[in-house]
Amino acid sequence: MHPQVATLIERLSHALRTHFVIALLASVLFGFVVPGLDMVPPPIMVFFLGLLMFVSAFRITVGEIRSITPWQPLLFYLLRYPLLSAGLWVVAGLVYPPLATGILLLTLAPAGVASPGVAGIYRGNVSLTIVIVVMSSVLAPFLIPLVLQLFVARQVDVNIFAIFRTLVISVFVPVTLHLPFRRTRVTTFLRANDSLIVVPTIATLVMLVIAGQKEFILAHAAEAFVFFLVAIVLFLGYYVFGWWLFPRSPWRDRVSFALASGVNNTAIVIVLAYLYFSAEVSIFLVTSELAWVSSMVLFKYLLHRFERGVTPDPGEPQRPNSD
Repeated sequence: MHPQVATLIERLSHALRTHFVIALLASVLFGFVVPGLDMVPPPIMVFFLGLLMFVSAFRITVGEIRSITPWQPLLFYLLRYPLLSAGLWVVAGLVYPPLATGILLLTLAPAGVASPGVAGIYRGNVSLTIVIVVMSSVLAPFLIPLVLQLFVARQVDVNIFAIFRTLVISVFVPVTLHLPFRRTRVTTFLRANDSLIVVPTIATLVMLVIAGQKEFILAHAAEAFVFFLVAIVLFLGYYVFGWWLFPRSPWRDRVSFALASGVNNTAIVIVLAYLYFSAEVSIFLVTSELAWVSSMVLFKYLLHRFERGVTPDPGEPQRPNSD
């Protein structure tokens, strides 16, 4: 690749990572003002979700997965996904039933592929985070339909098989298709510059959902803002859950559990909500994308505040200075 082209790609990739929030806000605006987006057929959204998973799969490394003892990630998965999801669904059903399904879907969203990168920035255990990402993503096509069948299908008419089929197409198929390219230059390029595809793809999904539900949003603007606040509280709760689940673990592992719990692949549940659930559920999950970014900033601040009063464990990598 020509050096000038490589430099341009690197700068563009860095700009997209740095200004991810701006890209999300722009996609929300475009969803309202660009005509004809509400006419885009639903299979297009499944394609973009599959593209997101295809690109993200290149970050998985077998060597890092083999270096982790499985019992702790497995226990984390069981407590964080099936049990926490069920508990929050019950609480939401008592407090505000219309949001119960949205909260259930959000809590079931697998760990996001961005979490290993963020774990690396905060000196977390990247290998541990990758194991949780792989585990939660592979099991998502089975867990999400099962939990929806147990809790939601009794109250709402939901096509569980269609949801399972959508998850298989958008998760397993892209991950399988990426395998022939793993030992090519594509892997090196996408690991360094995946934001060139990931950020525009997420922005496109948000834009299409907004366009399809803009009439509901405009008629319930105050409600959408409340959804945003609720989602921030939920994400902060996810971080706290992961941080305190194994309080005697090393700092690096606790950071990774917190990030694997709070940095979620919300794109999956956004698409499911748009295709199979009400406008209210769909808008809650779209606002959760913005809340996800906001809560990560808050978690970063709290983590750095806590760092100042903690002496690192012997042999643990030096944590970065937040100042």
